[in-house]
Amino acid sequence: MEKKHPISEILAARRSGAAAGVYSACTANRHVIFAVCKRARETGAVALVEATANQVNRYGGYTGLTPPEYAAFVKGIAAEAKLDLSRLVLGGDHLGPLTWQALDETAAMEKAEELVRDYVRAGFTKIHIDTSMRTASDSREESLSDETIARRGARLARAAEEEFAALAARDAEATHPIYCIGSEVPIPGGAQEAEDSVAVTAPGAFEHSVAAFRSAFEAAGVSAAWQYVTGVVVQPGVEFGDEDVIEYDAGKAAALTAALRAHDGLVFEGHS
Repeated sequence: MEKKHPISEILAARRSGAAAGVYSACTANRHVIFAVCKRARETGAVALVEATANQVNRYGGYTGLTPPEYAAFVKGIAAEAKLDLSRLVLGGDHLGPLTWQALDETAAMEKAEELVRDYVRAGFTKIHIDTSMRTASDSREESLSDETIARRGARLARAAEEEFAALAARDAEATHPIYCIGSEVPIPGGAQEAEDSVAVTAPGAFEHSVAAFRSAFEAAGVSAAWQYVTGVVVQPGVEFGDEDVIEYDAGKAAALTAALRAHDGLVFEGHS
């Protein structure tokens, strides 16, 4: 019997009517990680700690850590906080060609595949697939289509599935990763300039993105992996920068929230 993912359990509770959710701490700061793990231990919650593609990768990223090194670093801090490791989830954030946008699609996606495989192999089980950024061979004059973003994303999902199959063959206790997708993804690290407001994702845009990804998964031969897609990144009208925060307005996001009801098993991921 497949091991249940801790976040899948939270989402199941939510579907049953519980007010359940989880926040992600995307950080390499040991004090923050310790506080997150300590709080999770005290409250019985899940500690979700994530690393971003340009923060942690096989070349060291800006932290100087590879995925296995970051995983060991976080687990060591969790142990110090006396958190049961079964309640620690490691996530990979913005996994895709982010760090290699100066390369053409072929080279950038090869690097992105390696990145995803490295994270899955190291035991990261929440994988944010982000192919929303242009590569050097993409037009500067127009945005990437949902279909292009989804095609590239499905390729990374296939890489993750292949790598997990190899991992599971070595470790029967390995937890299958869950995936977060989307084509309207805020840039990593928050807004780069002051903003007075942000446009909420239109319900139709959300629907089109999900349909494009589902079709791309099928075309890539990984339709079975769709059951592990749990989150869709949207813009719910929230943003932050170095000096500004745009707060959530439930009324402005009401139509978008209503659209989610037709997609059992999916939740929105508020992101930066």
